Amino acid sequence: MKKKIALLPVDARPVTRQLPIDLAGIAGWKVMAPEKELLGFLKRPAKTDVLIAWLDQVAAEVDGMILSIDMLLYGGLVPSRMHSLTEKELQKRLVVIKEWKRQYPDLKIMALSSTMRISNNNINEEEKEYWKDYGTAIWGVSYHSHRYEKLQEETDLLRLEELKNEVPADVLDDYQSTREINFAVNQSLLTLLEDNTIDHLVFPQDDTSEYGWNVREQEQLQAAIRERKLTEQALLYPGADEVASTLVTRLIFQLENVSPPSFYPVYSGARGALSPAMYEDRPICESVKGQIAAVGSRSEDEMSRSDVILGVNVPGRKQGDLALGLNLNQVDTNDRNVEEWLRRLQAYMERKPVAMVDVAYANGVDPQLTPMLMANVNWERLYGFAGWNTAGNSIGTVVSQAALMWLADNHTKQTHNALKKQLLHRFLDDYIYQSIVRKEGRLRMSDSTTLEKVMTPLFIEKATAFLHDYANEWQVEGINYPWDRTFEIDFELRKGEPE
Repeated sequence: MKKKIALLPVDARPVTRQLPIDLAGIAGWKVMAPEKELLGFLKRPAKTDVLIAWLDQVAAEVDGMILSIDMLLYGGLVPSRMHSLTEKELQKRLVVIKEWKRQYPDLKIMALSSTMRISNNNINEEEKEYWKDYGTAIWGVSYHSHRYEKLQEETDLLRLEELKNEVPADVLDDYQSTREINFAVNQSLLTLLEDNTIDHLVFPQDDTSEYGWNVREQEQLQAAIRERKLTEQALLYPGADEVASTLVTRLIFQLENVSPPSFYPVYSGARGALSPAMYEDRPICESVKGQIAAVGSRSEDEMSRSDVILGVNVPGRKQGDLALGLNLNQVDTNDRNVEEWLRRLQAYMERKPVAMVDVAYANGVDPQLTPMLMANVNWERLYGFAGWNTAGNSIGTVVSQAALMWLADNHTKQTHNALKKQLLHRFLDDYIYQSIVRKEGRLRMSDSTTLEKVMTPLFIEKATAFLHDYANEWQVEGINYPWDRTFEIDFELRKGEPE
């Protein structure tokens, strides 16, 4: 066994490209990925022929491949929503997967292909140009048409007709045409699964709600998966940016022929565990089960029978969004008890490995949590921590961290250092940057300032203070903004001598 995996990520952002590389390193595996410069930039698609050539070159060196179909066919996740390719052109590109399997029959191939999202806003940063004028209306047409199909309520039909009048026919036709092509490609992937060209397939639900054309497509895909008896090989669940990490974890366990650890979830509040996560279509506790299943594992009802305890910090009543300032008064309520929950987790550490995920808010760590965590929990013994973007992103990250740490069993100094670096990176990104710096920095930004002049010194100030208090042998460097916006940050952590 070569202990190498080739990864074609959905784009070049740190969470989609670098995070799976770092996670695999915990368990002694190497993930090879194309250089960032080859993976496009936001709306600019990557050159798919160059990426195919790269995969041709590395196929003989690896035990398995993780392939983003969005990158392989369209040049990235965002370009997959904006392309003008025909289904015939896309199917022609898919043939290359059959060729890799023919040349290397023992090569394990796992793939992810997103179900195209529908954003409920008029922001076209990651959508077609016309989204700035008609995005909310198109979302409404999608939502009410599907809801009418389901419930047959006259109010939906009336609202649907109103919204259709707000969107030019050619715009709606163009959008629906793109959706139909992408959906046809996703359906065809099930055939590649049936004939064993692809060994495992995930359809991530990128930003979903209760109704919509994307939800209808997900229902149809799920029905096809069941009808074709592919439920063991194909999964469909909320997520996107964490899926490469999840699949890398699943593949490593398969290649090592080891069953992944089982998990015992412990929630900071019962009501919050049953509340739906923002941008997802199910309660948080069901999202937890879905992410555990995605790495090929299961949850346990009894702590004694589990391998890893998964602490889940949930909102009191309803998940908030730190970036958008939504539902902020619904999180820290009497429906949860974070202090008691942290004490339980600290006590549990004496019995079993403990990992922690924070989904009280989307887009950042609960500002109340980290200071209490550092005061009450031996954080260096955690098997994982995250609290970024959506609930699925955070849960999937932590489940992967914990599973790979369990595999490595924390016996070597190298493994411990790799995990400690991971934990610090998530504290600095998910808490210091996303929960504190991003909000303060946005207030200081203007048309005449740059991210480097405003966000970077603020991040250095806050990150340095945090590291001084908890890990003063580490320092941040190489700070940059992958898509030239405040939403995400990239940086390196370097270990030196303690101050």
